[in-house]
Amino acid sequence: MAKRGFKVKRDLLGGGWLSSEMAGQWPFILYIFMLILLYITINLGVTNTQKIKGRNERELKNLKADYTSKEAKLQAQSSREQIRARLIKSNSQVKEPVEPAFRVKEFTEQP
Repeated sequence: MAKRGFKVKRDLLGGGWLSSEMAGQWPFILYIFMLILLYITINLGVTNTQKIKGRNERELKNLKADYTSKEAKLQAQSSREQIRARLIKSNSQVKEPVEPAFRVKEFTEQP
């Protein structure tokens, strides 16, 4: 019996390679194919995770800057002069206290 050559149309597409010498290598080829699929899947997952991480880091940076600016504005508005100026501007009747604040002692009944 003469050894015939491997032809794509006859052997690969026709399924002839499964019954030939390559049939013994089928589990190895399937194993390599599965490893390649696993490698591609893991790389795509890592890439997507890195993209999401980058977006989240940019968002956190923007939110931190926004928080810092709002905190600075609030601290500036809570100064005594700013409060006084806003009260005068709104024609408020609230006056500055003359006496300092005092602590009210808690009353407890004793038997």
